[in-house]
Amino acid sequence: MAREFSKRLYQSKAWKECREYIFKKYHGLCNECGKPGEEVHHIKFLTPSNIDNTDITMGEDNLVLLCKNCHFKKHRNTNPLVKNFKKPKRYTSNGTYFDEEGNLCRCQTYIVHGSPASGKTTYVREHKKDGDLVVDLDLILQGISMQDKTNLASNLLDIAIGIRSYIYKRIEDNSVDSRSIWVVGMLPSKKEREDIANRLNAQLVHIDTDMSECMTQAKNDDERANKQLQYSIIEDYFSKVEA
Repeated sequence: MAREFSKRLYQSKAWKECREYIFKKYHGLCNECGKPGEEVHHIKFLTPSNIDNTDITMGEDNLVLLCKNCHFKKHRNTNPLVKNFKKPKRYTSNGTYFDEEGNLCRCQTYIVHGSPASGKTTYVREHKKDGDLVVDLDLILQGISMQDKTNLASNLLDIAIGIRSYIYKRIEDNSVDSRSIWVVGMLPSKKEREDIANRLNAQLVHIDTDMSECMTQAKNDDERANKQLQYSIIEDYFSKVEA
């Protein structure tokens, strides 16, 4: 985690471009052990007194790509908080991971969209793997209100949207430790879903269930208590949906 005096550096566009350059320079591999590189290390450690020295902060001769374990070793004797470091991440921090055969694969983001009761959640549950990130506004609302999906707290909607926006930013920055990310939403507007797909570099997955089947599934879903409200939302979706 960045210390307070270095946060501005790590959030800057210049650092992100510099970091990407170092990843490419070392072909995505740790300079110490040859495993997947995850973190750009400052050979001469950053301090409050040198944080404005670009030769130190972004000088190529002071930067090297390391995996988390090797980075840990570099800082082990100098960082008093090192004993609290978390277990190394399973995936690299530049949007890629190594599969079981050692092949370098790109992490993938999917946007699963369609009508309420169309089967979006079921699709994600059937395809996601352990450790995948699921971004669903209803689930966020449930998490921050401890209410089920039939009685979501609308007064907390703006907070839930803020949390989702934060997660979107993390996805954009390739800073999510997950092989796959599943974004779930109705998104009847073609422009809106294409804008989000472009922003998150995501693949669109349309759950193309017709209105009649959605109505039937809503009727048979015991968790959807207010049936008339559910039918109304489904009808509204199909009145707005764009192919």
